[in-house]
Amino acid sequence: MSSSRHFVLSFFGPVVAFGAFCGFVGLIWRWLEHHQIPPLVTMMVGGLAAAMATRWFVRNCVPVRCPFCGGKSYEIPERGNRFMCRVCGKDH
Repeated sequence: MSSSRHFVLSFFGPVVAFGAFCGFVGLIWRWLEHHQIPPLVTMMVGGLAAAMATRWFVRNCVPVRCPFCGGKSYEIPERGNRFMCRVCGKDH
């Protein structure tokens, strides 16, 4: 995957995960109310957890192709959209 596609995935992936979880809560809204679970709180907390888990997964498990050697590069922590190759060690 190219770094630009990785950036798009890391931006829109959590948004889609948040929306999917909110849609799921919408489907089980009556069940949540019946069991006295606040649906809006469930939607916000669960949606944020789903978005954060998706962002973590993209950052740590989706590699970017290294432009120098073609190896697998992963995002450097605390440096957004910067990658370090696990094969040659160069960052890009």
